[in-house]
Order: sequence, then C-alpha cells, then structure tokens
Amino acid sequence: MLLLGVDRTVLFLNRRASEIFDTPETAAIGRGLISVLRDYQADQMVQDVLADDEPREAIIQMPSSGRTLRLRCASIYTDTPDHAAVRLILLVQDQTQLSQLERARRDLVANVSHELRTPLASLKLLAETLQSDPPEPIARRMLHQMTNEIDAVTHLVEELHELSQIEAGRITIQLTPGRIGQVIERALARIRPQADRKQIMIIANVVDHRMPVLIDSRRIDQILLNLLHNAVKFTPEQGRITVQTWVIHVDEQDHAQYRLHTGQAGATMASPAPPAPLLATPTGTQTTLPDDHPAGLWLLISISDTGIGIPADQLPRVFERFFKVDRSRTRNVGGTGLGLAIAKHLVEGHGGRLWADSFERRGSTFHFTVPMA
Repeated sequence: MLLLGVDRTVLFLNRRASEIFDTPETAAIGRGLISVLRDYQADQMVQDVLADDEPREAIIQMPSSGRTLRLRCASIYTDTPDHAAVRLILLVQDQTQLSQLERARRDLVANVSHELRTPLASLKLLAETLQSDPPEPIARRMLHQMTNEIDAVTHLVEELHELSQIEAGRITIQLTPGRIGQVIERALARIRPQADRKQIMIIANVVDHRMPVLIDSRRIDQILLNLLHNAVKFTPEQGRITVQTWVIHVDEQDHAQYRLHTGQAGATMASPAPPAPLLATPTGTQTTLPDDHPAGLWLLISISDTGIGIPADQLPRVFERFFKVDRSRTRNVGGTGLGLAIAKHLVEGHGGRLWADSFERRGSTFHFTVPMA
C-alpha cells in the first residue's frame, strides 16, 4: 500500500510495497511515483484519478524484476492535520505467480486442443466408413452412439481451441456487407433437426432489411448456432423458440435514446422516453440496451426460448469462461461453459454487444447487435 499526495509524491509505503518495488521506505518517501514504479501507465492512471475522483485499476509489469502487479487507486480525504496532505491510496497486489499459472493454463489448453483434433477426425472417418457398409442392428446402434460421442468430444476440443485462439489474440473478424436473413435461415436449417426431436416449435420473425449489415458471416453463423443450440438444449419438449430482428438507431449523445427503423428507407419510429424498456420479448421479459452500447445504426437479433430460465443471481455470470448455471438444474444437459464466452467475444469483435434477460421457469432471451453497413 502507498499513500500519495496531490502532486503524486509518495508519502508512505508499507513493508510489502517496499519489498515489491525493491526500494527502502526511507528512499521512496518524498519521491515522485514515476521514479518508484518506473511505469508511465501507472502514473497516468493516478493522474486520471486525481482529475475525476473515479477509482481505477491497471495491470503492469515491472521492467527490472519482471513482476506482474495489479494496481488499484482511489481518492481519499482526511480531516486530521497529520494526514491533510494525503490525497490518494494505491493498493498493490503481486500477481506474478498467478500470471505464470494463467500462461501455463493457456498453453496447456492450446496444445491439448491442437493435438486432439487430428485423432478425433480420424476416429470420425473410421466410424463413418463402418456405417457405410450396413452392419447388424446392434452394431449399428453402437456405431451411432460412438459417432455421437466423437461429435461431443470434437465440439469440446473445438471450443477449447477457439478459446486458446481468442486468448492469444489470433481471432480475426473480417467485416463485409451481407444480408442477415440468409445467415439466420442457414443457422435455423442446421438446428431444426435437434428441435424436431423435442417437438420444439421455431418461429422466425426476420425481415431481411434492404440495408445490409457489416458482418463476418462465418462468425455470425457460429454465434447463432451457439445461441440456438442452447435454446434447444434448455427448452423442454413442445416448447417454443422465437428469432426476431429489428433495426435500431442509438443516439450519439444519450445511448439510452434509440429509434426503431421500420425497414423502409429513412422511416423510423420514435422510442419511448427512457427508462422505458426497449423491446418486449415473446417470453414476457423486457430489455434495454447495455449502458456501454456504441451509438449508430445497428441490427438487433433476439433469440427467445420457453426453457427453464436462469436464476437472477447467476445471470450476470453466464458470459464468464467455464461458468455453468446451477448444476442441480442442468446436470442432464451437459456443456463446457465456453460457448457464451466465445460468442460474446465474437459479437464484440463486430463492435456490438451480447446480453441476456431471463426469468426462472419462463425462459430466456439472448440479444446481440451487429452494425448496419
């Protein structure tokens, strides 16, 4: 811990901070923060806190020791004369070992997912070859089960591989003008066999707006399939899934303001005044845009289901890596807890946002936005 003055001078640091910075307390006190930390990012963060009194945090790497540090800075005000000069508190956490473990985990995930892809593809080919020569009924059932298990493991490996690519910064999004209706129809065609097995009705209220969207079609297909697969997985038999689209204009000055486009060139419908909800979903839930949604013209895509829903206390975590909703409710449906985290990254790679609304036993709605061309 460090206490700083209004000029970013170090007024106090405790013993642990002295050890981390390899600087004796007597040598640090009275010096500027930049000369102790030797990191311009940290110094800029402290200046920003001084400017607006908003707490901030940053991760830095010490050039001399190679330590990875997490810094958290906030304003403080004291009434006692002895501490009148104190203006900021800077908390320092050494995350070097944690960072090393995280790098080791990422490397393991990347290597394992890479090494498993080839043998799984070979197993799949062998199973399909055996199925091409009609076997006995018992053998046919066993081959069918084996193929399903290979597909499940392959899906897991592909998600792990995708995660490793995201963490390494190797995922690229190539935006080109396209028609969203074609992409949605393709995804629905692939998911319908799964829905039919559970007698789930799929309703698509999709207008292929004349204004094209800017998308990476392969990535949008991946996002849609993930959300639709989850909707089928968590919806009981004879349930319903609804896919809807809207064109919205988000105000540049106030992102809570928006207009709904009717699909006709230049025609819009004014939104209700905030904080009224943006849209009502087929499951009875209502949604508003995330606070950090960028301004501009966007296509909003919503996928609603009449499934088991997500508990309110767990909804904020559904986009975290490896997070799975209460296992006592979902133990029979499986999953890795990676799909939504990957989908969120891909949506944000388009500049849009992905969010969810849900009520237990009433269903969930996942929304995401992509830019209009």
